[in-house]
Amino acid sequence: GPLGSMDQSVAIQETLVEGEYCVIAVQGVLCKGDSRQSRLLGLVRYRLENDAQEHALFLYTHRRMAITGDDVSLDQIVPLSKDFMLEEVSPDGELYILGSDVTVQLNTAELKLVFQLPFGSHTRTFLQEVARACPGFDPETRDPEFEWLSRHTCAEPDAES
Repeated sequence: GPLGSMDQSVAIQETLVEGEYCVIAVQGVLCKGDSRQSRLLGLVRYRLENDAQEHALFLYTHRRMAITGDDVSLDQIVPLSKDFMLEEVSPDGELYILGSDVTVQLNTAELKLVFQLPFGSHTRTFLQEVARACPGFDPETRDPEFEWLSRHTCAEPDAES
């Protein structure tokens, strides 16, 4: 519906601190086994002193409509380090149907997550921006240190709400 086109990076931006910028956000579904959990994914850029940039993917749980920072709560942060990869996969054994959700797999050394993102140009743009933000595997490039991420606290797994 029309609400889907609303830019939810605004809500994410309200949770960030100085120097951090939400480039683009997309609402998706985190698939864990049989469970489906809604997540807001935000690509966040941080500018270092020397004009270098580091990026991370911020994953938020959220109320039905995420309009302000109060509607979202940070679930986990995935730094875009050299081993970060986000790629489109076709769901096992399912025929690709035009207009169906886009299934993407996020891989790092420690992590493997599968998301379903809404079909359409916004998801395409999101995936392009993430790909552009990846530091790549160039051995000459030193791996980002992500010291700025320590300013954020994520929801404790299984914490009492």
